[in-house]
Amino acid sequence: MAQVIWTSRAADEIVEVAEFISDFSISYAKQFVKRAYERTGQLANFPEMGRLIPEIGKPQYRELLEGNYRIMYELLDADLILVQRVIHQARDFKP
Repeated sequence: MAQVIWTSRAADEIVEVAEFISDFSISYAKQFVKRAYERTGQLANFPEMGRLIPEIGKPQYRELLEGNYRIMYELLDADLILVQRVIHQARDFKP
Protein backbone atom coordinates (compact mmCIF):
# COMPACT_ATOMS: atom_id res chain seq x y z
CA MET A 1 0.00 0.00 0.00
CA ALA A 2 1.44 3.33 -1.08
CA GLN A 3 1.47 6.53 0.93
CA VAL A 4 -0.41 9.45 -0.65
CA ILE A 5 0.98 12.90 0.14
CA TRP A 6 -0.46 16.23 -0.97
CA THR A 7 2.14 18.84 -1.91
CA SER A 8 1.65 22.28 -0.40
CA ARG A 9 0.77 23.59 -3.87
CA ALA A 10 -2.02 21.02 -4.34
CA ALA A 11 -3.28 21.64 -0.80
CA ASP A 12 -3.41 25.39 -1.47
CA GLU A 13 -5.17 24.82 -4.79
CA ILE A 14 -7.91 22.63 -3.29
CA VAL A 15 -8.56 25.33 -0.68
CA GLU A 16 -8.84 27.92 -3.46
CA VAL A 17 -11.23 25.68 -5.40
CA ALA A 18 -13.35 25.10 -2.29
CA GLU A 19 -13.49 28.84 -1.58
CA PHE A 20 -14.57 29.52 -5.17
CA ILE A 21 -17.26 26.82 -5.11
CA SER A 22 -18.51 27.95 -1.69
CA ASP A 23 -19.47 31.31 -3.22
CA PHE A 24 -22.22 29.35 -4.98
CA SER A 25 -22.81 26.42 -2.62
CA ILE A 26 -21.12 25.63 0.67
CA SER A 27 -22.47 22.08 0.64
CA TYR A 28 -21.14 21.43 -2.87
CA ALA A 29 -17.74 22.81 -1.86
CA LYS A 30 -17.63 20.42 1.10
CA GLN A 31 -18.71 17.52 -1.11
CA PHE A 32 -16.03 18.33 -3.67
CA VAL A 33 -13.26 18.39 -1.07
CA LYS A 34 -14.53 15.18 0.53
CA ARG A 35 -14.67 13.37 -2.83
CA ALA A 36 -11.23 14.66 -3.84
CA TYR A 37 -9.65 13.31 -0.66
CA GLU A 38 -11.58 10.03 -0.90
CA ARG A 39 -10.50 9.50 -4.51
CA THR A 40 -6.86 10.33 -3.84
CA GLY A 41 -7.01 8.04 -0.80
CA GLN A 42 -7.95 5.18 -3.14
CA LEU A 43 -4.63 5.70 -4.90
CA ALA A 44 -2.91 4.01 -1.95
CA ASN A 45 -4.34 0.69 -3.17
CA PHE A 46 -4.79 1.49 -6.86
CA PRO A 47 -2.00 3.90 -7.84
CA GLU A 48 -2.54 3.58 -11.58
CA MET A 49 -6.30 4.18 -11.48
CA GLY A 50 -5.93 7.66 -12.95
CA ARG A 51 -5.41 8.31 -16.64
CA LEU A 52 -2.12 9.48 -18.11
CA ILE A 53 -1.83 13.25 -18.25
CA PRO A 54 -1.98 13.92 -22.01
CA GLU A 55 0.23 17.03 -21.88
CA ILE A 56 3.03 15.07 -20.20
CA GLY A 57 2.63 11.55 -21.60
CA LYS A 58 4.88 9.84 -19.05
CA PRO A 59 3.44 6.87 -17.12
CA GLN A 60 4.38 8.21 -13.69
CA TYR A 61 2.23 11.34 -14.18
CA ARG A 62 -1.50 10.67 -13.92
CA GLU A 63 -4.72 12.45 -13.09
CA LEU A 64 -8.15 11.88 -11.64
CA LEU A 65 -11.08 13.88 -12.94
CA GLU A 66 -13.44 15.15 -10.25
CA GLY A 67 -16.25 17.36 -11.44
CA ASN A 68 -14.65 20.05 -13.58
CA TYR A 69 -11.24 19.62 -11.97
CA ARG A 70 -8.10 17.65 -12.69
CA ILE A 71 -6.30 16.18 -9.69
CA MET A 72 -2.78 15.51 -10.94
CA TYR A 73 -0.42 13.16 -9.19
CA GLU A 74 2.98 11.60 -9.60
CA LEU A 75 3.95 8.00 -8.89
CA LEU A 76 7.38 8.38 -7.32
CA ASP A 77 7.71 4.67 -6.60
CA ALA A 78 5.59 1.74 -5.43
CA ASP A 79 5.31 3.25 -1.95
CA LEU A 80 4.88 6.98 -2.57
CA ILE A 81 2.38 9.08 -4.52
CA LEU A 82 2.49 12.89 -4.61
CA VAL A 83 -0.66 14.84 -5.40
CA GLN A 84 0.82 17.75 -7.35
CA ARG A 85 -2.00 19.94 -8.72
CA VAL A 86 -5.75 20.61 -8.60
CA ILE A 87 -6.78 22.70 -11.61
CA HIS A 88 -9.93 23.42 -13.59
CA GLN A 89 -10.24 21.40 -16.79
CA ALA A 90 -10.81 24.57 -18.84
CA ARG A 91 -7.41 25.98 -17.88
CA ASP A 92 -4.45 25.47 -20.16
CA PHE A 93 -1.92 23.26 -18.44
CA LYS A 94 1.70 23.66 -19.39
CA PRO A 95 4.00 21.12 -17.71
